[in-house]
Amino acid sequence: MTEEQSVLRYKMRPPVLNVQVEDSMDIMIVRDTTRRAASLLGFSPAYRAQLATAAASLAELVLKTGEAHTLNLNGVIDGIKDGLQISAETPWLQGVSANNVLVALKSKMGDLVDEVMLVNNPTPTIVMIVWVRS
Repeated sequence: MTEEQSVLRYKMRPPVLNVQVEDSMDIMIVRDTTRRAASLLGFSPAYRAQLATAAASLAELVLKTGEAHTLNLNGVIDGIKDGLQISAETPWLQGVSANNVLVALKSKMGDLVDEVMLVNNPTPTIVMIVWVRS
């Protein structure tokens, strides 16, 4: 199964939130919005903080390009699992080795997220997912 197929098998669910990242002040908004989305999905306070850190790391990464990006936060369902998906289109990764990008992302994100993917259809998009733990 390709990464695109893997992402498509998850059903989207509310909340669906977006944060425009244009400068370093927006990283605080990313953190707060991520905490709010994680709360709506039933994440514990510790996991809300973990998700906020992961989203802020992605926001810092896209901010380094010097261009505005939108971080998308939405709920996902896989069978009986609920989770939060954080994604950002990254056109500047067009033509870059997906394996190299994934190694770098996994190194940076460590254990903050359960899944990290680079979906290349139609625009390269970094996708991170954390599943709610019961």
